[in-house]
Amino acid sequence: MKGIINWLFCRVTIGTWNVAGRLPCKDLDIEDWLCTNEPADIYIIGFQEVVPLNAGNVLGAEDNTPIRKWEAIIRRTLNKSSEPESKQKSYSAPPSPVADSIHVNPLDTMNEEYLGTFNNVEVEREEVKSIIGIERSLQLRKINDVDLQTILDWPERPLDAIPHTDSSLKLRRVCSSDRIGFNWTGKASKYGSAMKRSHHSSGNLGLLWKEQQVMPEEVIDTLDELSDEEDDAFLELPNDNEDNEIGDVKSHRKYVRIVSKQMVGIYVSIWVQRRLRRHINNLKVSPVGVGLMGYMGNKGSVSVSMSLFQSRLCFVCSHLTSGQKDGAETRRNSDVHEILRRTCFSSSVFDTDQPQTIPSHDQIFWFGDLNYRINMMDGEVRKLVALKKWDELMNYDQLINELRSGHVFDGWKEGLINFPPTYKYEFNSDIYIGENPKEGEKKRSPAWCDRILWLGKGIKQLEYSRAEIKLSDHRPVSSIFSVDVEVFDHRKLQRALNFTNAAVHPEIFLKDDGEWSY
Repeated sequence: MKGIINWLFCRVTIGTWNVAGRLPCKDLDIEDWLCTNEPADIYIIGFQEVVPLNAGNVLGAEDNTPIRKWEAIIRRTLNKSSEPESKQKSYSAPPSPVADSIHVNPLDTMNEEYLGTFNNVEVEREEVKSIIGIERSLQLRKINDVDLQTILDWPERPLDAIPHTDSSLKLRRVCSSDRIGFNWTGKASKYGSAMKRSHHSSGNLGLLWKEQQVMPEEVIDTLDELSDEEDDAFLELPNDNEDNEIGDVKSHRKYVRIVSKQMVGIYVSIWVQRRLRRHINNLKVSPVGVGLMGYMGNKGSVSVSMSLFQSRLCFVCSHLTSGQKDGAETRRNSDVHEILRRTCFSSSVFDTDQPQTIPSHDQIFWFGDLNYRINMMDGEVRKLVALKKWDELMNYDQLINELRSGHVFDGWKEGLINFPPTYKYEFNSDIYIGENPKEGEKKRSPAWCDRILWLGKGIKQLEYSRAEIKLSDHRPVSSIFSVDVEVFDHRKLQRALNFTNAAVHPEIFLKDDGEWSY
């Protein structure tokens, strides 16, 4: 199958911000944080302390009041430049007019031919029939040990029912690219009556007794039968009154949200360009609490697993143990190991080829308030910060040292940090707390608590920076990546099948229109 795979560059922007439980004003400017001057194909946006971490929020019902405010700001920011000029500005506004941002790898000799078919790269049912021809060919039936008659019987039988071996998994992943979300056996109705929602309030005691796999609340089964406007109705947050300010504005949006999940103060929201959402498959979410009693959601992670074309990606947003006492980094290391051990993306018996754990993905990104500090006297830290001696400070950074020693994140990478420590500021100020000591105030030395790491091949970091937004005691951090995405080329497969058939049955060949000639 290697010869029928192409590689594309996908631009991914990841942003993380501990907002300290503070609510944003509706006109908050987050463009610099999300780097919208360099539009991405996918935005992964993670928050920590989206609600205050008090006893009521940790032990009681989950408070999602701030979520609508943040989602409205994100939606407006990503889609700001594509608002119709004749319309009044809306905070639920449409998408930015960005040229296709996934660029074809220039090193691939087949790219010029492939570029013309990129926007229709998924294998639809009729395309599969044209590729494999009439089911009479016994030779084709043996390719990759897949029972191709089962595929030809669509839609009578679900794709998940295809028997497979290890060598057939790639083809199964290719053929499922028109699905998004979970592999449900029931067929979703056009109006979404089959949408399955699972509310998991990780902020209550239920998480203490059972860590269950949750379905993303904003995911639908299939998008094939829905128009663009109908799709958005499912992908938007319910009861968001701002969405109704302009009735037809949704159809102009370039970015749509495919999943969002909250666990107490941790919140993840993923947005993609509209043209990509049908290529996203196997979308799953797994929350893990490692806070109070080792299981509560005041600390922990929310992880998202998904397939983009044939590449399997995982995004982990986490908030680790805080504190500046000696040995606190060991507790943070333990949090990481617990998250890796307990994160599980549930799967059906028909979905055994999909990743079940974080390390089983092709490309992984870990971001959030990791809370690692600088092992240096407070006065020395502040002096070096004032002199912008980042390299010298990094020699004492706990996360860097733990990485080098192999105690945590073995094999992971982080880009060069060339910006001031992101923690801890006075609210609405450029002054670090402790520069003007107040009575009873905890001493908190400046530190790079907010980090973005990655693991896997085909990942290149293009930018690593922070934004100067003063809402919180943290500064938000973002990173832009170029990610190599594995994409199935059905034209190459068709040529391979034609060649195979001609070699086995010289008197029988498959024409371009899918008909047999003798």
